[in-house]
Amino acid sequence: MPGLAPGVIEVASSIARRFGTTLVCVSVDASLFDAGTRSDGSVMVEPIDPDTADTTPQGLSDSDKAAVRAAATTYGVDVTFVPGVGDPSRALSQVAEDRDAAMLVVGARTGAGRIAEFFTGSVAVRLTHQQHRSVLVVPVDPVGFDAPLPWDTP
Repeated sequence: MPGLAPGVIEVASSIARRFGTTLVCVSVDASLFDAGTRSDGSVMVEPIDPDTADTTPQGLSDSDKAAVRAAATTYGVDVTFVPGVGDPSRALSQVAEDRDAAMLVVGARTGAGRIAEFFTGSVAVRLTHQQHRSVLVVPVDPVGFDAPLPWDTP
């Protein structure tokens, strides 16, 4: 997600170091979808909005990539950026499958995603129920036990 939470990047980098592997950072453009594969093996990407002609996935900003690279460097791991399109949980699962990932590391969403999650569901929850790899959900902005949960506030 744009504006990545530093804690999620650090945890993912730390785990990549412990596993002795590359950190794979996946950004998913949900405004596009995978329309199938051409005979040459390339993927056909189409916009969800038919009035939009742009079929180039929007990846992370340069500043977000720099933050990921800095964390990876701190932990002594290489990083690879992979763009995806469509449903985030499906795209993350597919990259994990393609790379035979040991686990997926995602951040818990804060209040900004509540409306979207009402319609599509939490990516973290969907990942834990719809694919076979372990999922580590990193708290991004914990509220404590005495505060209302984001979905309980009006």
